Amino acid sequence: MKDILDTDLPVVNLHPGELFVAQEPTLIATLLGSCVSVCLFCPKQKTGAMCHGVMPIRPDLSVEDSFRFVETSVRYMIDVLTNGNRSCPNAALEAKIFGGADVLDVHFGPATDARSIGSMNIKAAREVLERYNVAVAVEKVGGVHGCKLFFYSHTGEVLLRRIPRSSVPKVKMNAS
Repeated sequence: MKDILDTDLPVVNLHPGELFVAQEPTLIATLLGSCVSVCLFCPKQKTGAMCHGVMPIRPDLSVEDSFRFVETSVRYMIDVLTNGNRSCPNAALEAKIFGGADVLDVHFGPATDARSIGSMNIKAAREVLERYNVAVAVEKVGGVHGCKLFFYSHTGEVLLRRIPRSSVPKVKMNAS
């Protein structure tokens, strides 16, 4: 089997809080734990975009509206991929959601309804995609293992490699 990165395509490595909208065939890669990546693909145009969202939503209007937030990133990618492009309306986009693992022992909310940042990121991704009428074709989310993603922007194919929990540093924090 040919190595995944043995390609003539340009390779873009996304860091937390970044996104990339491909103008040409590109391999987009990222490493996820509790963060969420949404990969959007337009089969008719053979174009795609991917984000690496750190937090679910912008907490208030005084916070900069950046791509750190899942909701902001997904909304932006939908706008760019469909703006003025009648052959790729929102309903023609395919979405794939990855990440949102509980790799850190950090929860928010009352003890009876504790939510992890990973689960909140997953929820935000699902909600924004539903709001914009974009179907989710694949969802590999949650769990306790991080993953490495490779997204081929021109085919919509995503390859996922799980990261064994033993290779993730153990950090415990309590959030109030």
